[in-house]
Amino acid sequence: MSDERRRRIVAELQANPTVRISELARLFGVTTETVRRDVDSLSDEGLVSRTYGGAAATTLSREPSLDERHGLLVAERQRIARAAVDFVEDGQVLMIDSGATTAHFVRRLAVERRRLTVITNGTGLAAALAANDSFRVLLCPGDYNASESGTYGPEVGAFLERYRADQAFIGAGGMTLEGPNDVSAELCWVKRAMIERASETTLLVDHGKFGRFGLLRPSA
Repeated sequence: MSDERRRRIVAELQANPTVRISELARLFGVTTETVRRDVDSLSDEGLVSRTYGGAAATTLSREPSLDERHGLLVAERQRIARAAVDFVEDGQVLMIDSGATTAHFVRRLAVERRRLTVITNGTGLAAALAANDSFRVLLCPGDYNASESGTYGPEVGAFLERYRADQAFIGAGGMTLEGPNDVSAELCWVKRAMIERASETTLLVDHGKFGRFGLLRPSA
C-alpha cells in the first residue's frame, strides 16, 4: 500500500508542481505523519523535493528511471498508445525511442499491426515488438544505459543514419511552449536523430510532462 501511495504522490506532483502535506493526507485518507514519511522516503530517492509543510516536483536534472516511470499514469499512457496506433499503417518503417509511454505503444503495435519494420534503441521495446513474427526489429548498437533500458552514444546516431523511416515516435522528459525537452544530451541526441531520419514525428507524452523544463531540447 505504501509503494502505491508513493507512486501516486509522484504522479500528483507531476500534475501539480507543489502540494502541501495536509492536502496529500486528505487525498489519500491517511495521517499527515504517514504522508511526511512517504515524502521523506521519496526525497531520499531524489524523486521529490521537500518544502516547508509540503513537497515539490524535482527539476528534470534527475529523471526517474524507466522502471520507476512504468508504474505512473498507466491508464493515461495506455490511452495515448491506443490513439497513436491509429497513425500507423501495416508495412511502414518506424523509429521509436526508449521510454515508458513508448513501451505501451509498442505493445499495442505488436497486437494490432503487421509487417512493420521498427528501429529502436530500447531493449525492452525490441523484446515486446519481437512477439509479432511479421515484424522486422532492428536494435540500435551503442552504450547500454540501464536506467533508460536503452542504447545511447555515437554508435546509435551512426546506425540511424543508414535508414529512413515513415514515422518516428518519441517521448520527452518535459514539454513547454518551446517544444519537448529532456534531461541529458545522450537522450536528446537519439530523439534528434530519429526526427531527422523520419518523414513525420509523433510525440507521445502524458499530461505530467507539460510545463516541465529539461536541460536540452531534441530539436532546435
